[in-house]
Amino acid sequence: MTKTVPCACLSLWLAWTCLAQTQGAVCPKHIETPAYPPIARTAHVTGKVILKLTLDADGKVSDVKVVNEDDKGVGLLKLGAINNIRLWSFAKPPTAPYTQTMVYEYELDDSIPGEGGPSALPAIVNVTYDLPERLTVSANAQFIDHGPGNGSSIKKKHWWQ
Repeated sequence: MTKTVPCACLSLWLAWTCLAQTQGAVCPKHIETPAYPPIARTAHVTGKVILKLTLDADGKVSDVKVVNEDDKGVGLLKLGAINNIRLWSFAKPPTAPYTQTMVYEYELDDSIPGEGGPSALPAIVNVTYDLPERLTVSANAQFIDHGPGNGSSIKKKHWWQ
């Protein structure tokens, strides 16, 4: 009898810890490469968009909500992230509906010459995947042509200069 009580307590504790664990992330099956929103590149907006996904029994995205709606810059970045994640599909989740978080991090890479700059490069976007819950979208900055000045076109890094 004295051994039964500790064994029963241990069994209950193990069962409770298994039930209390948070669900793990489901791996993507089909991925569409995201773009950096052009208006956000032009305005030099960077930041994170944290999405809460709801997956159906087949692993398709049935609902998407932005968790960090109030963060700076998210307004210009969220639509691109939402439209992109709706094109993804995931492995069949253990339960349905299944919720999962996905973080899109947008950054401008100053090591890549900017679009519209002296070298006249097009938009360059690099995506780094840290699956199943994160990806980073980095792009070159977009410069604005402010028209002729002293007989040549002047390119400025920021629109306010």
